[in-house]
Amino acid sequence: MEIVLSVPETVVATYVVATDRPPADAAAAARTVAEALDQPLRDTVLRMLDGPFTSVSTAPAGQAPPLPLDHLRLFGAPPARVQAVASAPYLVVCQAAFGPGWPPAHEWCARALAAGLAEATGGELIDMYTPQLLDPAAARASLPGAAGPGALSKWIVVPQSAGDRGLWMTTRGLGRFGLPELQAEDVPPTLAGAWTSALTGIARALLGRWARAVEHARGEAFVRLAADLTVTAADAILAYGGAPGPAEEAREARVQLRLDPAADPDMDTLLTVLPPDDFPASAGEFFAGVSAALFGTRGTSVRHTESGDAMDAAIATARETLPQARTRFLGDEFGPAKQHLIVKHRLHNAQGTEFVWSTVTAWPTPRRLHGVCMSDAQIDPSVRTGRPVMVEESVIVDWAVWVDGEGIVEGGWTNRVLGEQD
Repeated sequence: MEIVLSVPETVVATYVVATDRPPADAAAAARTVAEALDQPLRDTVLRMLDGPFTSVSTAPAGQAPPLPLDHLRLFGAPPARVQAVASAPYLVVCQAAFGPGWPPAHEWCARALAAGLAEATGGELIDMYTPQLLDPAAARASLPGAAGPGALSKWIVVPQSAGDRGLWMTTRGLGRFGLPELQAEDVPPTLAGAWTSALTGIARALLGRWARAVEHARGEAFVRLAADLTVTAADAILAYGGAPGPAEEAREARVQLRLDPAADPDMDTLLTVLPPDDFPASAGEFFAGVSAALFGTRGTSVRHTESGDAMDAAIATARETLPQARTRFLGDEFGPAKQHLIVKHRLHNAQGTEFVWSTVTAWPTPRRLHGVCMSDAQIDPSVRTGRPVMVEESVIVDWAVWVDGEGIVEGGWTNRVLGEQD
């Protein structure tokens, strides 16, 4: 199966410096910045400055289009810096255009010039594609140098938002190269960290394939790419600027891409990451399987909650405070997305009783919640990591707050008792 992608004639990079000390001659100031760059970037930027597709200009803020202040806040810009942008009387705009694929010379050129001008004027540097505020020194560090082209992660971010069955995760940055952005839907929340890395690795593998196809197409309006894509742990490591070894090259996972054209002119066309057609399990298990294949699995050994006064007291405490946990969940207290509410619940059948943890994704009524399993059950083959689950309030024995990379940071009374028993 193939996907057909349109090839834009050019892609454009735009960076803005919001400042109260604009250069008297923006073009001359840009050339001064370019001449101070290290090779080989220096010659590239100077050539682009001399061409027709690069511009540097200054305008009063009141005469320019409004800046995306809400998006800057959304991407974590400190309030004081957003206010500095909003109150800056002048905007220096650096733009460059180039062909799609690799290298992204337009991005290198516009970012290099804007970072230098931000340092020279003491202004705030805005990447208008993301959009987000950049530190000028970090922006310069993301540019190619003698050691190589730099890490792809410096050009791509992975926003995420919560849904009823998991996280919606997207890339933001592949459009710099002429590609649609990637998306993954209903990702189990506790896999957010792993799938941020996985999507960045998938982006790197896809970008390599795209660049070769565009070069081979030589000006054609469309290219065809295989829908199936193999990503390795090495792709993810390289995307973050690391140096993988043979073991990482061998750790791989297969994914499938589906082109989802925008239904509205104001929306983006996306490439959705899906399980391959022959994947035998649920979508949640696909996300867990890719994470395990690329990065390994965390220990999720089953613990059978034992009886006794201490355990009974732990369960009673958790049950008594469960309504408060629901109130906090509905009030979005457990954001940002790296922090999750989880519950431990009882499974029971003819083979026995077992307790498993699940991430809470929706809690529409006090009696029942929707979640995603965090481990495989021993007594029930339908309960698998990453698979959606519906949990009755009556079988919940504990709750906790889970932070990616740290584990349980609040609650988890039954786990404490088990730890003391060990």
